[in-house]
Amino acid sequence: MKGYILKYGIAGGLISSILGTLNWLMVAQSIGVSASQALGYISITLSLLCIPFGVRYFRDKLNKGAVSFGQAFLIGMGITGIAALVMAIHSMLFFAFQREEFIAWQRQDLSPAELAAFNEQLAQMPEFAYTPWFQGIVMFFMVFLIGAVVNLISALLLKKEGRPLES
Repeated sequence: MKGYILKYGIAGGLISSILGTLNWLMVAQSIGVSASQALGYISITLSLLCIPFGVRYFRDKLNKGAVSFGQAFLIGMGITGIAALVMAIHSMLFFAFQREEFIAWQRQDLSPAELAAFNEQLAQMPEFAYTPWFQGIVMFFMVFLIGAVVNLISALLLKKEGRPLES
Protein backbone atom coordinates (compact mmCIF):
# COMPACT_ATOMS: atom_id res chain seq x y z
CA MET A 1 0.00 0.00 0.00
CA LYS A 2 1.19 3.45 -0.85
CA GLY A 3 2.36 5.48 2.13
CA TYR A 4 0.32 8.56 1.24
CA ILE A 5 -2.90 6.52 1.09
CA LEU A 6 -2.15 5.10 4.52
CA LYS A 7 -1.25 8.54 5.89
CA TYR A 8 -4.39 10.28 4.63
CA GLY A 9 -6.63 7.34 5.57
CA ILE A 10 -5.31 7.19 9.12
CA ALA A 11 -5.57 10.98 9.40
CA GLY A 12 -9.21 10.88 8.28
CA GLY A 13 -10.05 8.07 10.70
CA LEU A 14 -8.29 9.78 13.59
CA ILE A 15 -9.98 13.11 12.92
CA SER A 16 -13.37 11.43 12.97
CA SER A 17 -12.49 9.39 16.06
CA ILE A 18 -11.27 12.44 17.95
CA LEU A 19 -14.30 14.53 16.96
CA GLY A 20 -16.61 11.64 17.88
CA THR A 21 -14.97 11.24 21.26
CA LEU A 22 -15.16 14.98 21.93
CA ASN A 23 -18.81 14.92 20.89
CA TRP A 24 -19.52 12.12 23.37
CA LEU A 25 -17.51 13.58 26.26
CA MET A 26 -18.37 17.25 25.92
CA VAL A 27 -21.45 17.81 23.80
CA ALA A 28 -23.79 14.83 23.43
CA GLN A 29 -25.35 14.91 26.90
CA SER A 30 -26.32 18.57 26.57
CA ILE A 31 -27.64 18.65 22.99
CA GLY A 32 -29.53 15.38 22.81
CA VAL A 33 -29.48 12.35 20.54
CA SER A 34 -30.61 13.83 17.21
CA ALA A 35 -28.32 16.84 17.32
CA SER A 36 -25.40 14.71 18.48
CA GLN A 37 -25.97 12.23 15.65
CA ALA A 38 -26.07 15.10 13.14
CA LEU A 39 -22.82 16.40 14.59
CA GLY A 40 -21.36 12.90 14.25
CA TYR A 41 -22.29 12.69 10.56
CA ILE A 42 -20.82 16.15 9.99
CA SER A 43 -17.57 15.12 11.71
CA ILE A 44 -17.34 11.96 9.58
CA THR A 45 -17.90 13.98 6.41
CA LEU A 46 -15.33 16.60 7.45
CA SER A 47 -12.77 13.91 8.27
CA LEU A 48 -13.26 12.43 4.81
CA LEU A 49 -11.97 15.65 3.29
CA CYS A 50 -8.67 13.80 3.62
CA ILE A 51 -9.74 12.08 0.38
CA PRO A 52 -9.39 15.13 -1.89
CA PHE A 53 -6.25 16.16 -0.02
CA GLY A 54 -4.72 12.73 -0.68
CA VAL A 55 -5.73 12.76 -4.35
CA ARG A 56 -4.39 16.29 -4.77
CA TYR A 57 -1.13 15.28 -3.09
CA PHE A 58 -0.74 12.39 -5.54
CA ARG A 59 -1.63 14.56 -8.52
CA ASP A 60 0.54 17.56 -7.67
CA LYS A 61 3.52 16.02 -5.84
CA LEU A 62 3.87 12.51 -7.21
CA ASN A 63 2.34 12.47 -10.69
CA LYS A 64 3.49 15.70 -12.36
CA GLY A 65 0.14 17.47 -12.03
CA ALA A 66 -1.98 14.79 -13.67
CA VAL A 67 -4.47 12.25 -12.37
CA SER A 68 -7.14 10.33 -14.22
CA PHE A 69 -10.60 9.75 -12.81
CA GLY A 70 -9.73 6.07 -12.31
CA GLN A 71 -6.50 6.83 -10.45
CA ALA A 72 -8.22 9.44 -8.29
CA PHE A 73 -11.08 7.05 -7.55
CA LEU A 74 -8.76 4.18 -6.54
CA ILE A 75 -6.66 6.45 -4.32
CA GLY A 76 -9.82 7.80 -2.70
CA MET A 77 -11.23 4.32 -2.11
CA GLY A 78 -7.97 3.31 -0.42
CA ILE A 79 -8.12 6.36 1.84
CA THR A 80 -11.80 5.69 2.51
CA GLY A 81 -11.19 2.05 3.41
CA ILE A 82 -8.46 2.90 5.89
CA ALA A 83 -10.49 5.72 7.47
CA ALA A 84 -13.48 3.37 7.73
CA LEU A 85 -11.31 0.71 9.38
CA VAL A 86 -9.98 3.21 11.94
CA MET A 87 -13.54 4.32 12.71
CA ALA A 88 -14.69 0.70 12.99
CA ILE A 89 -11.99 0.05 15.59
CA HIS A 90 -12.97 3.25 17.40
CA SER A 91 -16.63 2.19 17.40
CA MET A 92 -15.77 -1.27 18.70
CA LEU A 93 -13.76 0.22 21.56
CA PHE A 94 -16.50 2.74 22.30
CA PHE A 95 -19.16 0.03 22.59
CA ALA A 96 -16.86 -2.21 24.59
CA PHE A 97 -16.51 0.50 27.23
CA GLN A 98 -19.60 2.72 26.87
CA ARG A 99 -22.45 0.44 25.79
CA GLU A 100 -24.61 0.85 28.90
CA GLU A 101 -24.00 4.60 29.11
CA PHE A 102 -24.85 4.95 25.41
CA ILE A 103 -28.16 3.08 25.77
CA ALA A 104 -29.05 5.13 28.86
CA TRP A 105 -28.20 8.33 26.95
CA GLN A 106 -30.49 7.29 24.08
CA ARG A 107 -33.34 6.90 26.61
CA GLN A 108 -32.75 10.06 28.63
CA ASP A 109 -35.07 12.59 26.97
CA LEU A 110 -37.78 10.24 25.72
CA SER A 111 -41.40 10.65 26.73
CA PRO A 112 -43.03 7.62 28.38
CA ALA A 113 -44.58 6.58 25.05
CA GLU A 114 -41.28 7.04 23.18
CA LEU A 115 -39.44 5.15 25.92
CA ALA A 116 -41.88 2.25 25.66
CA ALA A 117 -41.42 2.18 21.87
CA PHE A 118 -37.63 2.35 22.25
CA ASN A 119 -37.61 -0.48 24.78
CA GLU A 120 -39.87 -2.55 22.51
CA GLN A 121 -37.55 -1.93 19.56
CA LEU A 122 -34.52 -2.83 21.69
CA ALA A 123 -36.20 -6.04 22.85
CA GLN A 124 -36.90 -7.07 19.25
CA MET A 125 -33.33 -6.49 18.11
CA PRO A 126 -31.07 -9.51 17.89
CA GLU A 127 -28.60 -9.98 20.77
CA PHE A 128 -25.64 -9.05 18.61
CA ALA A 129 -26.99 -5.62 17.55
CA TYR A 130 -25.35 -3.78 20.44
CA THR A 131 -22.14 -5.79 20.52
CA PRO A 132 -18.85 -4.03 19.81
CA TRP A 133 -18.04 -6.08 16.71
CA PHE A 134 -21.45 -5.46 15.10
CA GLN A 135 -21.30 -1.74 15.84
CA GLY A 136 -17.80 -1.73 14.32
CA ILE A 137 -19.14 -3.31 11.13
CA VAL A 138 -22.00 -0.82 10.97
CA MET A 139 -19.60 2.08 11.42
CA PHE A 140 -17.23 0.69 8.78
CA PHE A 141 -19.99 0.55 6.18
CA MET A 142 -21.43 3.92 7.15
CA VAL A 143 -18.05 5.66 6.83
CA PHE A 144 -17.28 3.71 3.67
CA LEU A 145 -20.55 4.77 2.01
CA ILE A 146 -20.14 8.42 2.96
CA GLY A 147 -16.53 8.20 1.80
CA ALA A 148 -17.60 6.72 -1.54
CA VAL A 149 -19.75 9.79 -2.19
CA VAL A 150 -16.97 12.19 -1.15
CA ASN A 151 -14.56 10.12 -3.26
CA LEU A 152 -16.74 10.25 -6.37
CA ILE A 153 -17.07 14.03 -6.12
CA SER A 154 -13.33 14.39 -5.45
CA ALA A 155 -12.35 12.21 -8.41
CA LEU A 156 -14.62 14.19 -10.71
CA LEU A 157 -13.31 17.56 -9.51
CA LEU A 158 -9.61 16.70 -9.26
CA LYS A 159 -9.04 14.69 -12.44
CA LYS A 160 -6.56 16.51 -14.60
CA GLU A 161 -4.91 15.48 -17.83
CA GLY A 162 -1.13 15.52 -18.09
CA ARG A 163 0.61 18.67 -19.22
CA PRO A 164 2.01 18.61 -22.75
CA LEU A 165 5.77 18.28 -22.91
CA GLU A 166 7.61 21.41 -24.06
CA SER A 167 9.83 21.03 -27.13
